[in-house]
Amino acid sequence: MIKNENQNDDFEINIEENVLSHHDQQYYKLKLIVLGDSGVGKTNIIKKYINDEFSTDTKATVGVEFFYKTFKINNDIIKLEIWDTAGQERYKSITSAYYRGSRGALIVYDITRVSSFESIERWIAEINEKVTGSLKMLVIGNKVDLEEERKVSIEEALDKAQSLNVPLLETSALESTNIDKAFKLLLKEMYKEFKNQQNIEKKENKSKSEGLSLDVNNKKKKSRCC
Repeated sequence: MIKNENQNDDFEINIEENVLSHHDQQYYKLKLIVLGDSGVGKTNIIKKYINDEFSTDTKATVGVEFFYKTFKINNDIIKLEIWDTAGQERYKSITSAYYRGSRGALIVYDITRVSSFESIERWIAEINEKVTGSLKMLVIGNKVDLEEERKVSIEEALDKAQSLNVPLLETSALESTNIDKAFKLLLKEMYKEFKNQQNIEKKENKSKSEGLSLDVNNKKKKSRCC
C-alpha cells in the first residue's frame, strides 16, 4: 500500500543489463542510501532486488557495502549506486561519508518491531541534518510475510507517513512483494529531480554565457578610439 505516491508517469523505466559495457555511452550516477535499524532486512531487500537472492542467515552489515544496477531512462543511461550500512549506533561515525552525494533514501522498518518503526523519524531527521540539497525518500515497512506477527498496523504506518509527508510501501524480501516497485518508484523520483536540476543548470550557464558575451561587446565598444 502506498500513500502520497506521485502518480505522474511522464516517462518509462527500461532496464538493460550490462549497458555500461559499451564504453562509448555516457552515463549518470545516482546514489541511493538504505537506512533503518539493524535486523529490519535492509541487506535482503537490496540483494533480492539486485540478484534475486534471500538468506535467512544474513549477518549484520559491518561498515558499508555497495551494489549497483544500470538502467536506461528515456535516452539516459543511469547507474544506480545503492549503499547498504549497519543500523547500529556504534557505526554512526561512518555516516557523514555515507550520506554525501545521496539523491534518494529508502528508510526501512520491520512491521513486527515497533521500535524500528519509531526510529523512522530519527532517520529522517538525520537525513535532513547530513544531506544538503534535494533528496527523495520512501519509507518501507518490511516483512509483510510475517503478517501474524505484525505489531505496526497499516493504518498507523500510513498516518505517520502522511504526517512526515513521505510515501509508504510495504514489502517482503522473502516473497519479493513490492521490492522491484519500491526501487523503481524511488528511482523515478530521483531521476525527475536530477533532470530538473540539469535543466536549471543549463539555463543558468546560458544566462552567464549571454551576460559574458554582452559584457565583452560593451568593452569592445568602449575601447574604440576617435
